[in-house]
Amino acid sequence: MGASEGRRLAALLQGDAAGRVEPGRRILLKGGSVLSMDAAVGDFAAGDVLVVGDRIAEVGPSLSASDAVVIDARDHIVMPGFCDPHIHSWEGALGRIIPENVPQDTEDAIGGAPVSGRSYMYAAHRAFAPACRPEDIYAGTLNTLLAALNGGITTVVDNMHNARSPEHSDAAVEALLASGVRGVHAVGRPRAGAWAETFPSDVRRLRDRYFSAADALCSMRLYAPGFDDLTDLLPVRKELDLWFSFDSGIERQNLAELYSAGAFDGREAINHGNFLSAEQRQIVIDNGAQVNVCPRIETQFRYGRVPYNEWVEQGLRPGLSNDNPMTYAIDMFAEMRALHLVHRVDAHRDGSASPTLREILESATRKGADNCGVGEIAGSLTPGNKADVILIDTSAPHLFPRNNILASVVQGAGVESVATVMVNGRIVKWQGRLLGVDLPEVRRRVQASHDHLLGAVDWPHASVDFDD
Repeated sequence: MGASEGRRLAALLQGDAAGRVEPGRRILLKGGSVLSMDAAVGDFAAGDVLVVGDRIAEVGPSLSASDAVVIDARDHIVMPGFCDPHIHSWEGALGRIIPENVPQDTEDAIGGAPVSGRSYMYAAHRAFAPACRPEDIYAGTLNTLLAALNGGITTVVDNMHNARSPEHSDAAVEALLASGVRGVHAVGRPRAGAWAETFPSDVRRLRDRYFSAADALCSMRLYAPGFDDLTDLLPVRKELDLWFSFDSGIERQNLAELYSAGAFDGREAINHGNFLSAEQRQIVIDNGAQVNVCPRIETQFRYGRVPYNEWVEQGLRPGLSNDNPMTYAIDMFAEMRALHLVHRVDAHRDGSASPTLREILESATRKGADNCGVGEIAGSLTPGNKADVILIDTSAPHLFPRNNILASVVQGAGVESVATVMVNGRIVKWQGRLLGVDLPEVRRRVQASHDHLLGAVDWPHASVDFDD
């Protein structure tokens, strides 16, 4: 790329904070290995993707476009951004603070709590969540979403189960909007500790203040543990016409009755998808709802049981989600590999089915988009879709040469391989660097939040090895 084109590109990178770009602006991603994730479009060993404004205009070999800025993608895999329907982003200042799950009957004490307090439910909901101030919610959410973008996750449903007050909710939404991700704010009540009890009464205000614009980059939905009494939530859902995200416990609901009554309408995303009976799974599938599984978290806290095949066998391919940053770094490549490995082990052990690499990638893209409620505009490089695109650099030794593109993505690439990220036609990561982000300031905010939270709950320093 010449100096003049470089200057033109630099100018085009300055889309506004809401993700809007000039409608006629044209960018041609040229010569990459294209994984469209759309069977009607196909894949190309060497292909091009034309982006006009905020949408994909054309995908194919040897495209030409007058007045387009050309980005050389020859040493890259060009594919849709990942879509993650289930991340608790407010926990971002507490990343990897739970190194392992400790048996609940352990008697030793750490920081005034049983060692079992290092399990997620205790640490997140009883210890840290009540100590969170609005500024902690903002810092953690922004840090998590920037980590997602950095790793090629272009759509995130932020499962915000710490809406302790309207100010806490505002902080989460403002971080979502500031991040540049295609986001869904899934607002829900805290599970423990004192709070202002403004959920769900505050949902209307949130919608009117932040999410009333049509075709906006970000939207909202309701979040609930599956075992919640839904009496107060269902009228809000109906009035505001919102999706639901449900966490564990949905198997305790009378699903047949909820669908029959019209209280559930297919716009439900079920996180984890564990423990439902075959009959309950079929009700969910028959009514068009969505499911996502969390391979790393399931193997950490749920006895190694990833219910992916159970859903596939009955007709629904789940999406993939990272769940919480307190246990693992946000990394869709790691989720894909974990899913692949778990099911390859099962296949060798008992002959059960193992998803193909393409099916795994479909779960991380198209099926994730369905869970996020954006399946009609994201998850594939389909002409007319929003331009949420990532470029994976294959010039590094571990990805060179590109003998198999699917294997390169699912079994070889990592966060460090994501060179360029485009959201809504706006480039938010370029040549390995996030754009428009004051990372030192983000780090300062996160460090201050981290120090406050660990001090507030008397938590041991994160660098201590408790196994010594």
